[in-house]
Amino acid sequence: MAESGEFPLPGEQGSLLETEPASWPEAVAATGDSAVDNVLVGLGQLPDLPTEAHPALYQRLHDDLLAELDSSPDHASS
Repeated sequence: MAESGEFPLPGEQGSLLETEPASWPEAVAATGDSAVDNVLVGLGQLPDLPTEAHPALYQRLHDDLLAELDSSPDHASS
């Protein structure tokens, strides 16, 4: 066992698997923009995806939100 003031060795630490799993929000809050809300529904896939697949989902959602912003007449540049 590590002496007082030292960091514990890996075998002396509790397993991260013994902790409670992360909780996911039950639903994404509505933004008031139906097109954005439709894209954000995709966040509901996260709990079912392996962690290594999260970046691809985030990238797709980002791209979809950007495309919506670019296509929205409310956000067109003058």
